[in-house]
Amino acid sequence: NTYIAARIIPGYDTLRKLELNKVKKDKWVKDSVLIYSLETNEKEYLPNIHDLATNPKSEWLAVLQTPEKEEKPEPKKTWFRKKQPKPEKKPTSIGQTALVIHPSQKEHMTFEYITKANFSPQGRFLTLIKHREIEKKDSFQLMLYDFQDARLFLSENFSEIGHVVFNEQEERMVFLASNDTIKENKGFSLYKLDLTVQNWSAEKWLHEEMVEDSTLLQVSNFVAPYFSKNNERLFLGWNELPKLPEKDTLLEREKAMVDVWHYQDKRLQPQQLKELKKDKQKAFWSSIELNSNKIVLLEDDTLSIRSLDFGNTDFALGVSRTQYQAEYQWSYPWKADFYKVNLKDGTTELLRPAIGYYMGISPDANHFVYFDETSTSIIALNTITKDTFCLNCSTPDSIHWTRDNNGMPYPEGAFRLEGFTRNNEMLFYSKYDVWKADLENQSVECISNFYGEKNNTVLRIQNLEKDSTFLNLNTIFIHGVNQDSKDESWYSFDSSTKELKELHQSSHKFVNLRKAKNGNPLIVQKMNVRDYPDVYYSKGDFEVLKKISMTNPQQNEYVWPTVETVNWTSYDGKDLEGLLYLPDDFDSTKSYPMLVYFYELYSDRKHQHYIPKPTASIIFATEYTSAGYVVFMPDIRYESGYPARSAYDCIMSGTDFVLDYLPNIDSTRMGLQGQSWGGYQTAQLITMTNRYKAAMAGAPVANMFSAYGGIRWSSGFNRQFQYERTQSRIGKTIWEAPELYVENSPLFGLPNVSTPLLIMHNDNDGAVPWYQGVELFVGLKRLGKPVWMLNYNGDEHNLMKAANREDLSVKMKQFFDHYLMEEPAPSWLSDGVPALQKKIRK
Repeated sequence: NTYIAARIIPGYDTLRKLELNKVKKDKWVKDSVLIYSLETNEKEYLPNIHDLATNPKSEWLAVLQTPEKEEKPEPKKTWFRKKQPKPEKKPTSIGQTALVIHPSQKEHMTFEYITKANFSPQGRFLTLIKHREIEKKDSFQLMLYDFQDARLFLSENFSEIGHVVFNEQEERMVFLASNDTIKENKGFSLYKLDLTVQNWSAEKWLHEEMVEDSTLLQVSNFVAPYFSKNNERLFLGWNELPKLPEKDTLLEREKAMVDVWHYQDKRLQPQQLKELKKDKQKAFWSSIELNSNKIVLLEDDTLSIRSLDFGNTDFALGVSRTQYQAEYQWSYPWKADFYKVNLKDGTTELLRPAIGYYMGISPDANHFVYFDETSTSIIALNTITKDTFCLNCSTPDSIHWTRDNNGMPYPEGAFRLEGFTRNNEMLFYSKYDVWKADLENQSVECISNFYGEKNNTVLRIQNLEKDSTFLNLNTIFIHGVNQDSKDESWYSFDSSTKELKELHQSSHKFVNLRKAKNGNPLIVQKMNVRDYPDVYYSKGDFEVLKKISMTNPQQNEYVWPTVETVNWTSYDGKDLEGLLYLPDDFDSTKSYPMLVYFYELYSDRKHQHYIPKPTASIIFATEYTSAGYVVFMPDIRYESGYPARSAYDCIMSGTDFVLDYLPNIDSTRMGLQGQSWGGYQTAQLITMTNRYKAAMAGAPVANMFSAYGGIRWSSGFNRQFQYERTQSRIGKTIWEAPELYVENSPLFGLPNVSTPLLIMHNDNDGAVPWYQGVELFVGLKRLGKPVWMLNYNGDEHNLMKAANREDLSVKMKQFFDHYLMEEPAPSWLSDGVPALQKKIRK
């Protein structure tokens, strides 16, 4: 607690001005670092900073500073030319100057030509990577500085240095380095340093002959090695030797470039191409016994591992998905086979095949937990005796054990497993409550004593010791969200009395709870529709929350909304919830237009704070209520096979309710807006009703037949699984139920449309193929219906570019203002924008 170090970046306006003036980027204003002394209140600024490294356990910090270019002195004017001595030539380097500073003691050290600086886990050591160009070849050296004994180690020269890793106790260090001169696919070796000896030396640890099939594998720099916490093992990655292309005499233009799609491929070609980099960098993990140097390969092309407790046990969990991968294009949940892998010899033992819902495995690897969707049972398998124990089979029938998938036609899964105590007790959840299972003695109890079920409150553990393998019931908090009011509460838990004690209750949403590493103080952010998520401080009991930040005081100058939860019954008898946003100065005698926005379920977001900003795709209630609109967000409850009817039932009945609840809303000035799945629902709804005066659909599906066979280009997956198992909720193939695909496709109802529609669909959409927007636009255009489509060139499903977000925000507001506020139509809406007038940007 002696200083604060902060990185300062140049302001947006500063950089924009430099870009406008076409200043070269290497001459732009660089970052700087502020060092502020908490003891003396002194401030020091370091300019031209490339990087900053700190460690909370060390008083030192390291900054990489780009040196100022030295100005060449002008030669002196004399009546004779005197030969000037050549200045000493500095080595060519991509590195910077490293300043290693102790602010309190006013000490610093300087190291030249440094590309990277990092501290060890406990802060005793600093690693620096030094680069110079020697005989036109890259040369790197590893530097290791010991702050405790003030000594420095410098390695030999390498063509590249990769990951540098310490064990937790800082007794060992390993690093990856290469002597290959090729640019790509370099072969790396593993070097080690014993930090407990007086004279350090880097020893090449890994030899090729130590590994079976070493002619096919090389040490991988694509993943960082790591030590087990008990310091008995090192985990290291290997990758396949690259296959060099055969030499030929063909020109590049004489070679065919073709993707071959094969019906027996496990992954479609688009998915393979999307995952090409990951495949090239695939690393196979191995376990190295530190006392014997024995290396065991743990993975292959079909099996991947998840190490347990950072390798403190002799086992890891193995997962194999290969035989099910082809089904992933149309099935869900995605199945996998699970294995117990012995870290000592690499042998595997099948635990369970074809598991769709894996929940967890105990830290000692003795219990494997999964959910059996056919019997809705949470099963714990003893990996030693092979006995099974059903955790929820003897609980009351009233307990909800599966998540609500809201009409998606796939088996519902269980709630998550939170973790394990040191006594091998498993903590897990029902819909409302927290449960504990003693897996050895096969007993289960509700440790929240059914408080959640009785009070309609969802309770979840907040574990504040993230670096611990185990949960400690005496140090946790329990967070609760009341499902009626959406208010949130915090509780402590007494493991001896098994009682919850309420510490704090608020009509706010809490996020990012943090606990001091050494002590009880807490910080947390809390927000609601009006209040930005500022930071609050507590001594540890939540009784007094002190606000310690005021991020956006200017918000007080604007009109903010109020929000309330509203409840109604749908046409087919469903109990529904929604959110109703009103301007803070709402006048019950004044007429208001209303916008209806929807996407699945939104009522749980009552206390969400939406920062006013240009939108990526949706309307923000903060913006539109400030402009005199009422905004309604109804929940939509679905019936499998009939998403269109379900949306109609919920949205229309909700609109009826709001019009009755607030008679001063003008029923002739109502609009719809949705994005993606909400965009589909918007497009579908205007084929079923003419009730709304204007609608905006972002990235909508128009034709479920063509979309069914489409590709999600961001992942390379085929879209069949969405219709058969997940969000699109048809539940059958196009051959089994073509009538459902017709009924739920807006394209076939376009003759019924009279509502003006604004579409946004971008040609780099990786989720919904943009030809869906094209089909919707050209269909309405062919029928002479009022329709516009915005295609932000090269942008994604939700807009990523700031300029495009600003443009959409303006155009969408102009569109609704024209139809619902009777504002004049902008020229793009009335006349369009011919391609000749389009502004071309680089």
